[in-house]
Amino acid sequence: MTERRARGTSPGGRGDRRTSRAARSRPRLDTPSRPTAAKRPTRRHPQSTGATRRSSGKLERGEHTILGLSTGKAVILAAVLCGLALTLAVPTRTYFSQRAEAVALAKQRTELEADLAGLRDRRAQQQDPAYIRSEARDRLRLVMPGETPYIVQIPGIEAPAPPPMSTRTAAPDPWYTDLWRSISEPAPEGPR
Repeated sequence: MTERRARGTSPGGRGDRRTSRAARSRPRLDTPSRPTAAKRPTRRHPQSTGATRRSSGKLERGEHTILGLSTGKAVILAAVLCGLALTLAVPTRTYFSQRAEAVALAKQRTELEADLAGLRDRRAQQQDPAYIRSEARDRLRLVMPGETPYIVQIPGIEAPAPPPMSTRTAAPDPWYTDLWRSISEPAPEGPR
């Protein structure tokens, strides 16, 4: 029994195969390594293709590749890229919307500054006594003390004639208006 444990066998005999395979795959330190290719003929499987690879670089049946990666690695890479895209999508959208808003606000600011400059010029103009005098003469037809005002009327440039009165007679009020007036207005008192 001790002999079996030392060799790594089990009572069923299965351990002998495992031990022998493991022993064959590992080179012994006390013997010089021999090329195993001379002993074993290489077998080619007609079903294996060069399109699939294992992590060790050997071909394996049934595996597919996408862009040179195995299917599992491609799925993981796609998940990482999708996660990265989703992580960066919101800040990128925020950046571009804030940039567009900043451009719109800068344009609005320049317009407001131009309006403010125009209003300042107008205020300075309205504080000028010469401008006030000219506006009083033109708009209000005022004159300075001691001046004689003249109004020149050119025939053809006259005030427009008032529109003619309509020849239509006024339509009588509806019956409910007469009824309301009779209730709301007191009757005129006659002599007693």
